[in-house]
Order: sequence, then C-alpha cells, then structure tokens
Amino acid sequence: MMARGESISGVLARIDGRGYGAYRELLGAREVVDGVLVEVVRVQGDPYAPPSVVRLRVRHRLSRLAGHPVPVADWAYRRMYEALRRLSRRVGEGRSGYLGLPRPSNAILPRSGAEADGAHVTFRVWVGLPSRGRRVLGREAERLLLEVLPRAARRVAEALTDDNPSLARHVGAWVEQEYIRRVLPELGAVAFVGDGSVLPRRCGGCEDPLPGAKPFRSPPSLRAEIDLPTGRTVAGLLVRRGLTLVVGSAFHGKTTLAEAIALGIYDHVPGDGRELVVSVRETVVVRAEDGRFVSCVDLETFIHDLPGGRDTRCFTTSDASGATSTAAAIQEAVELGARLLVMDEDYVASNMLYTDPVSLSLVSRSSVSPVAAKARSMVEHGVSLLIVSQGHEPLLAVADTVIAMEEYEPRDVTAEARRLASRAVTEGYRPPRPRRLAGCRPPGRLRLRGYLLEARGPGAVAVSVHNPQLVEEAQYGTLLALLSRVGDFEGLEAAEVAARAEALLARGFRELAGREPGPALAWVRGLDFVAMLSRLPFCRFEPA
Repeated sequence: MMARGESISGVLARIDGRGYGAYRELLGAREVVDGVLVEVVRVQGDPYAPPSVVRLRVRHRLSRLAGHPVPVADWAYRRMYEALRRLSRRVGEGRSGYLGLPRPSNAILPRSGAEADGAHVTFRVWVGLPSRGRRVLGREAERLLLEVLPRAARRVAEALTDDNPSLARHVGAWVEQEYIRRVLPELGAVAFVGDGSVLPRRCGGCEDPLPGAKPFRSPPSLRAEIDLPTGRTVAGLLVRRGLTLVVGSAFHGKTTLAEAIALGIYDHVPGDGRELVVSVRETVVVRAEDGRFVSCVDLETFIHDLPGGRDTRCFTTSDASGATSTAAAIQEAVELGARLLVMDEDYVASNMLYTDPVSLSLVSRSSVSPVAAKARSMVEHGVSLLIVSQGHEPLLAVADTVIAMEEYEPRDVTAEARRLASRAVTEGYRPPRPRRLAGCRPPGRLRLRGYLLEARGPGAVAVSVHNPQLVEEAQYGTLLALLSRVGDFEGLEAAEVAARAEALLARGFRELAGREPGPALAWVRGLDFVAMLSRLPFCRFEPA
C-alpha cells in the first residue's frame, strides 16, 4: 500500500506497534513542517537492511549566489552531512535511528544528496526507520521525520544567504577554478599549479593537507599570471601542451605533483591546499593493470610483430600483461578524447615508457614501441603527456619541458636536459581505430563492494573497477546506475557512449535513476564510465 498524498503523521499513528513491514505504507507519504516538505521516497524492508530515503525540500534566501547551484548545493551538502553525523544515534535494533549522507571528499561535486535551484535546496538523506522487536516505533519515527530532519534542513537553508562569508568563499573558489580551466586552452596549456598551493597530503589515502608542508612555488621560467573574475591575480606553474617530464630522486615530490595535477579535474574546497591546481577535464591517469580484461583495443602503434603474427589492431585478452594493459589504457584514453595523459614510472610498465638503446642492440627485433618514441607524434595529434621518471635519456631527449623536484621545490632543467640527451628516437603515432559497444550481458545481479563489482549468478564474476581519479564512493554508485542502463548505449562508438553518458547526467540524477534517487550518486565523466566498461569481461567491443 502506498500512502501517496497521506500525511506522514497520519500513517505513523495508524501503524504504530505493528510489524516492521507496515513501514511500507509510508512510501509516498509527505508533510510540510515549518516550510520544509518532507517526503518518504524509499522504505527499507527490515531494520537491518539499507536505510530508507527521505526527501526534504526547503526554500533558501539566496539571490546573487543562486546563479551557482553546484557550489551552493555542495556547501549545503557538507553542512547537512555534519548535522546528521551529530544527530544520528541508535534507537532500537539494526539501523534504527540512523541519519546520514555519503561522506563527501574535498571535491566540489554535483551530488544527488543535495541539489539547488533558484529558490529551493533539496536534500535526499538516509533514515533508519526505528523498531524494537521488529515492531514499528511510531513516535520515535515521527520525531525523526517531522522534528529532527526538518529542523536540520531549515538551519542549513537559513545559512544560505549572499552575505554568508563561508558560502561566499566556497562559491568564489569554484568560480576561480572553473575560470582557470576554461582559459587553459587559450594559454596553450593543460594544467596550472598555483603558487602557495599545498600539495602533500597528511597521509596516504588522506585528503587533508600535510601540516607544515612547503608551499609550492613555480620556477620563474615556467611561471604565468592569470587574472581571475573575482578581481585577484594568481601566479603559478603553467603546464603547457607537449611532453612534460618530472624528474628527481625518490621522496622529493615528483609523484605528489603528478597526483595533484591528475585530481585537478575537480574543483577543490577552500582549505584543501589544491584550490589553484587545475587541469583540463580530459586528463587521464594511465597505469599498468596486470591481469585486466581488454576488449578489441587497437594496440598496433605500440605493440606489434608478436610471435605467430598475432594481429594487435583489435587486441582482446582476459589477462593483460603490464605492457599490454598500459598500451590499452593509453589507446582507450585517446579514443575518448584525452588531452593530457599522466604516467608515473612507479605504476607503468617501464618498457612502455622507454627502451634502453644498449639492451635493444642485443635482440633482433622488438615488439614494443615505447611512449618516448611516439611522444612527439602524439603531441602533434593533440595528446599531451606528463611523465614522472627518474630521468632516462630517451624521455629527456624528446621532452618539451623537464622539471626537477628537489625537496618539493620545482626547478626548470629543460636546457640542461637538452644538452645531456641528444639521442632522440621518434616514430609516428597512430591514434586507435574506433570501437563500438557490441554488447554487455552481466551474468547476474550486480552490486558494488568497495572497488569490487560483483555479478552474482551462475557465471559469477568479481572485477576491480578502481579508478585513481574517482574520489567518492557515490561516484561508483553513479557508474553502477549507468551500467544498469547499458542497453541504451549498445551499438555506439566508445566516444559516443561517453558523450551520451554525460548528456544523461546533465539531465539530472532523477533522469539517471529513472525514479527519485537516493543520496549515493555523484558526478563522473563519461570517459570514466567507458573506462569501467572496457574492463568488464561481460562487455564486448568490436571495430566500428
């Protein structure tokens, strides 16, 4: 029974003390409390099951800042998240009394948990409907739904004013980062690292900046100034189109710089330290993934002359090596329109980065053409590269810019590198032939457990879908939601799949879910979706 149009208080008075299943009668029930519309949009079937979903809609008091709904909703989401953490407490059994939202990262993202328009902010939150002995605790449920939640939503909405300095800083940071990203192409660049940025994190896996870390300061020869729409001018390192090589000894900040640039696809919150680290959205991290599935990727420009004459123009394997997985990742990214590839020799098969001329003389033929040989031609095809390396001659000889990191300070050593490295080997690069999505047939019901996508059924599989550029668990929820609609994408070329996925997300999370969504969805790029499809053994690509 659905309580569409019935008040929440009326339903709870009627089902108080009944079995837990009676909570289903709350579905669709709504009530306005002090200007806050409360609606139950999903009901759990058991006190130990995933919690119910409640939608809260309240008017805000913004005028000027209302024109920036993404950072406004992000700021409101964070306040609601903290409020629910304080208010959530167990009342009864299982998840009874739980109130919550998915934990936000330091990225300013569109999320289904909070959305803003010109007049309202809408929250979707998890609620553990309370019970004891699997009996409905009607009064406690009424307190949560009609007192605690509306009060929290109203307090957040009341803080959404144009003169709120915290909100103004939040919106201003987003405006500046979006502006820098927009002007990067005009500056002939793919990334910018602002002076004063704090790049090191407090710990591995942490997002907080490292206390006492040395602020970033760009070398004068690579420094540029950008006038921002907020009225200030910022200076920093401009990563120009081409091959940028980052060299130096271990523990001096090479990887830290590369990781910051890789995550510059996001706008960061004030206080993160990376508010002025901005990259083009089409920045892709390339890593070796031993054992990954590869479906019909054109590797011929990198992998060729295999024993037995095996064709690599539509390369498929269920157990890729380090080299083939690296080559596949590069070609898949280029196929989807990547403009900057970020590679760290700690995570990439070294034979895909460069070849030692001495060792090469010992073999009659080589089946791998490394990135160092293809880099100049790749740049001509519009693909820039940022490579972290100890500094090997084949890479030094073809680099447009060489940055040496010493105690977290960058130094421009391009001229020195050119004097030292003269044996450049260059070969033509050929972009991959396009693929189309021929079919995607999961062997059973899909679910995510961390980074592991499980298909449960007779042909059960478990595949890691970890993406180093995704920063929130809710983003994986969005990938799963897109995968549930994979039939809409079949027959399209890979780049078209990415474009259609982004267009679907642009229409809103409700459109993606096909119903009122829960709070566990967050923005992803279309290329992130195709990257996942390319690694699933039950998805098949073929030449377009």
